[in-house]
Amino acid sequence: MASLADVDDVAGAARYIGKYLHMQSYHVRKYIMSAGWVFPGWVSWSRWFNRNYGVYPDKMYPGILVKLARISKSERDEIMNKLVKMEGSS
Repeated sequence: MASLADVDDVAGAARYIGKYLHMQSYHVRKYIMSAGWVFPGWVSWSRWFNRNYGVYPDKMYPGILVKLARISKSERDEIMNKLVKMEGSS
């Protein structure tokens, strides 16, 4: 398929995409985790960070989730703790 013009039922395709994007968060997290670009616990940590500091970590530190996903668990835990301490002291 080269463009939406190749789709016979554009409205049906739009509904399908809309339903896909509004799936329950569990299924979305499960799909994203299978893609391997995030780390276990990223959703709960991001929500916790937002509740405590009023902004999601990726807004404050662009690209941080991808960087955290690419390092070992021990390095990730160390950096996450440093971020929490740094934000807590400001």
